[in-house]
Amino acid sequence: MNFELDAKSLEAVLALVSVTVGFIAYWFISQSAIMENYFSARYPNPDKQILYFVLFQRYTGVVFLGILPIIIMFVFLGKSWADYGVKSPESLETLWWILGLVSLILPINYFNAKKADNLLVYPQIRSKYWTIKVFIHEYSSWIAYLLAYELLFRGFLLFGVYRVAGAWTAMLVNVAIYAIAHVPKGQKEAVGAIPLGMLLSYLTLKTGDIWVAVVVHIALALSNSFFSFLAQPAMYYKK
Repeated sequence: MNFELDAKSLEAVLALVSVTVGFIAYWFISQSAIMENYFSARYPNPDKQILYFVLFQRYTGVVFLGILPIIIMFVFLGKSWADYGVKSPESLETLWWILGLVSLILPINYFNAKKADNLLVYPQIRSKYWTIKVFIHEYSSWIAYLLAYELLFRGFLLFGVYRVAGAWTAMLVNVAIYAIAHVPKGQKEAVGAIPLGMLLSYLTLKTGDIWVAVVVHIALALSNSFFSFLAQPAMYYKK
C-alpha cells in the first residue's frame, strides 16, 4: 500500500484538512455558550446583544473558513489565486449564468421569505429596530462570510480535488461536505444544498472561476434577509 503524497494529492489533502479543521473550529467557537454569555453580559440592550453576537459568528467564519485555509493552501503549495478560480472571467458565460440564476432566486426568495419556518430563522439578526447601521452590518458581514465560504468550498476544495480525482469526484465530494455543513440549519437547507451545491460546483468548473457561486450565494442570502425583514411583523426600520 502506497502512502506517499505527490503534489496533486497533497493539494487535495490540504484542501480537505482546511475544510475539516476550519469548519469544526468555526462551528464550535461561533456556537459557544461562553461567547453567547459574554455578549449577553457585554450588551444589556437585546438588539445590540444579538447584533454583535451574529457579527461575531460571521467574522469567526471569515477567519476559520477563509483566512486559515488561505494560509494553509498558499504557504504549503505556492499556488496562485487563479488556480482556485479567483480570476477575471474568461468569457461572458459567467455573467449570463449570474444574471439568469439571480433572476430566478429573487422571486423565489420573495415568496419563500413569508413562510413561518423561514421567519423563525431569518433574518439572523433578530433586532426589533433596524437602522441603516444595522443593515450595513447585516449585508457587509454576509458578503465577507460568503466570500470566505465560497473560496473554501468552490475554490480550494473543488479545484484541489478536481486536479487529482477529476470533475465528478470533485463535485460529489464538494456536495457531500456542503450538504453536511448545512445539517445544523435544518432538513430543508441540508437537502436544498445538494442540488444547489452540484449546480454551483459544475458551473465553477465549467467557467473556470468562482464568481457564479459567489454572486449567486450572496444574492440568495441578502435577498432572503431583506424579504424576511419585510415579512417580520415585529421588526421595524428606525431612522
